Amino acid sequence: MDKDTGTTYATAAQRGLLESRRRRRRPRARDWVVGIAAGSLMALIFGHGLVPEAQGAALVIESFLPWLGLVVVALLIEALLSRAWTGSIPAAAALVSWCLVFLPIMATGAGPASAAVASGETGSGWSVVTQNLRAGNPDASEAVEKLITSGADVVVLQELTGPTLERISPLMDRTFAYRQVSGTVGVWSRFPLSQGRPLALGLGWSRAMSMQLESPDGPVQLYAVHLPSVRPGKVGNRNSGLTKLSGIVEADPSPRLLVVGDFNAATTDRSFGPLLATLDDARSGFGFTWPASLPATRPDHILFRGFTSSGASVITTPGTDHLAAMAWLQPGAVRPTVSLNR
Repeated sequence: MDKDTGTTYATAAQRGLLESRRRRRRPRARDWVVGIAAGSLMALIFGHGLVPEAQGAALVIESFLPWLGLVVVALLIEALLSRAWTGSIPAAAALVSWCLVFLPIMATGAGPASAAVASGETGSGWSVVTQNLRAGNPDASEAVEKLITSGADVVVLQELTGPTLERISPLMDRTFAYRQVSGTVGVWSRFPLSQGRPLALGLGWSRAMSMQLESPDGPVQLYAVHLPSVRPGKVGNRNSGLTKLSGIVEADPSPRLLVVGDFNAATTDRSFGPLLATLDDARSGFGFTWPASLPATRPDHILFRGFTSSGASVITTPGTDHLAAMAWLQPGAVRPTVSLNR
């Protein structure tokens, strides 16, 4: 019988090597875990508006949404260190997704306004600053001194109690010729203020007001606001206030308009969307303002129409639980005035 010399067989060692290579190419359990986690993070970045508000999950996620970037980076590093090569692909995709959303904000940069003033690197135009003083702040006088030193032309304050107002008024009135106060909200300005009236946005006392500001660029309708506070699972009053405010702003025909204060909402909050549909947010970088000891979100905003922002920053003030938010404004494209009497 002829001998078959054309057939060879793999040795046991070779078969083991081939099998191990096939096993390495197949996704392992950790690849699936990393992939599912990365997919969930991408879903939150792009679809956080679909998270149910029940139990306050939406409030927490939307208030601190930028911090998902740290989770994404940690997930990608873990995938690489554990050699979960298949899982590292969706983790990298999640990082790209975060960058697409938040890098344009980070690219503008942010720094303390006090340092900017000292170095002469402030923006052009005139400036607005907003500060939640914290009710009962024993250092309220020192806090407003910091705001005065910043060179702001318009100062909007929240949580003004009677004793606090009595203490800070002499300091503020020496620098600012005009003021309007309603309830726990006050505005001091170097430019004339008139037509002040309170706004009802959902609480039993006044925490919002409107007025006309005669700026160097012409009349400006100014809204100074402090929206109702929020807690996980308790956002109804805040949301109702934002809805009312959005309706007022949308109906306002003023070509130049400012809405300034403590909104108790980040710009990533779904309830904040209607305001951003008609107004721009003056900020530089993330510009986090709360809590003051370790800022992680930004509930304080300077929203505008009919201007451009030439600079923005934050200021640390004593005794408060918010950093102050500051912005420099100069004339920009104005929205055509729309008559409401049709």
